[in-house]
Amino acid sequence: MSIQKAKKQQRKVLSLAAQKRLELERQEAAKSKTEKLAESIKNRKTISAKHNSVVKQVNTVKTRNTPIKTGKVNPVQKVKQQAPMVRDTEFQAFEARIAERDKQHHRLLKQAETIRNRLAKVSDREMVKLNEALRDCYGIYEFVENSKDGDQLYDIIRSYFKATLERIQSNTPNEGLLVRFIFSKKSTKQISEYATVIRYAREVGVAKKDFIKWYTETTQTRILQKARKSASSDNTEKLKRAKIALLRYFDIQEQWPLGYFDYPEYLAAKQVHLPDDLIFVICRGVRKFNRDTHFDPENPGATRVPMAEISALHFIPPNIDLINDLITRVAKHLVPYIDEIEEQITQKTEQVWAHDMSNLLTECELGAAYKSADHWADRLQASIADDQIAFEAKRKKIQKLRNKSRK
Repeated sequence: MSIQKAKKQQRKVLSLAAQKRLELERQEAAKSKTEKLAESIKNRKTISAKHNSVVKQVNTVKTRNTPIKTGKVNPVQKVKQQAPMVRDTEFQAFEARIAERDKQHHRLLKQAETIRNRLAKVSDREMVKLNEALRDCYGIYEFVENSKDGDQLYDIIRSYFKATLERIQSNTPNEGLLVRFIFSKKSTKQISEYATVIRYAREVGVAKKDFIKWYTETTQTRILQKARKSASSDNTEKLKRAKIALLRYFDIQEQWPLGYFDYPEYLAAKQVHLPDDLIFVICRGVRKFNRDTHFDPENPGATRVPMAEISALHFIPPNIDLINDLITRVAKHLVPYIDEIEEQITQKTEQVWAHDMSNLLTECELGAAYKSADHWADRLQASIADDQIAFEAKRKKIQKLRNKSRK
């Protein structure tokens, strides 16, 4: 009996297990596709957390199924590299700098010549092309003015005009030379106006890319008015500063005068000009009869300096107009150098600064004297010459002799 009961119980247990298995299979068959997919993903995460091989396979599948986006990359332009300058010796470095400077000047002149050739085919009605040419001319002018060797380029242009026998005035400004070289077909008035326009554009800081817009919106007439007003006010302000520097030079030079002599006080009080205490005297200088002395500038210590007598002939009474005219005349020589003069006041001692001022004024006055002498001598030669050709031939010979004697 006990054996039969055990068999029945075993059948009952097996039947329950079978029923449970069948129930699970029925539930699994009743699941939807979404539920199966969720369980599969859950099991995959659990397995991948424990097995590296499964992680690699999952990553491979993800990489294979992920679309690759390719971005557009703009190509980088190649930068033109300059050949390194030869620096073996100072002379070779100097030659390399000179060659680079000449190459740069040649390129600028080539650009100016290209603009001039383009203008030769442009009529006066084509204002757009004329404005573009003026813009390019302004770009060259701005580059040259910012360059250290700009003066040498202007000298090349002057030499070009001399070689082509094209007459230019000696006081032609630098911008006028460049404009005349490019706009050779224009009249002298138009060249002067264009030169004023590009000079004023640089003063107000107009960029090359904005030049045409600025030029057309402001109009040339308005630009010329502003430029003349600016130049006038600037020159007036610089002349005023030059007069102040000149009077300061007189105050410092009083401590080391060229010479002095006593004069009755009551007479000096009548001749002095207040408030600057200046007296103008007409003097005459005569060399003393001391032929035995000779001065050698190369060896001043071994020779005696011949002396001259300065005789005061006449005291000019105080005259405000005369004082203003003379001070203005002398101060005009300092106007081009006034910025440098004012800067050197704080950098040098008073005696050194006054000595340099004396040399500068002497050089400027001597240059003015030479220019005046050449002018009147040329007028005399022109009055006795037969024609213009004979006058030019005679003038050049005489000018060579003058320059040789003045060295």
